[in-house]
Amino acid sequence: MDFCPDCGKLLHTDKDNKGKSILICTKCGYKRKLAKDEDFSHTEEIEHDPVEEIMEVVEVSQADSTLPTNIIYCSECQKNQKVSFWMVQTRSADESPTRFFRCTECGETWREYD
Repeated sequence: MDFCPDCGKLLHTDKDNKGKSILICTKCGYKRKLAKDEDFSHTEEIEHDPVEEIMEVVEVSQADSTLPTNIIYCSECQKNQKVSFWMVQTRSADESPTRFFRCTECGETWREYD
């Protein structure tokens, strides 16, 4: 691996018009011949396993028993009830996440923004 002395970008191998290997900068066009002891022709193929499905979608109703809970006023039940809650980043990353609440008694779900 070598870098361009002019702009600092990584040099890539290429062939000149005579078929000899050279190093070339794709940004500024700098070219140089390979020294006799340099060998950039070796490439190694890496085999990757197929991407495994690592995320399992779980219905929130199934996950309610594992979600954290709190006592909050439920507008549907008209009283303080135990609710499950979770947070999701629904807006841009520089804004706070949206908090979702679900009443464990009546199932009413609502969100809260900051």
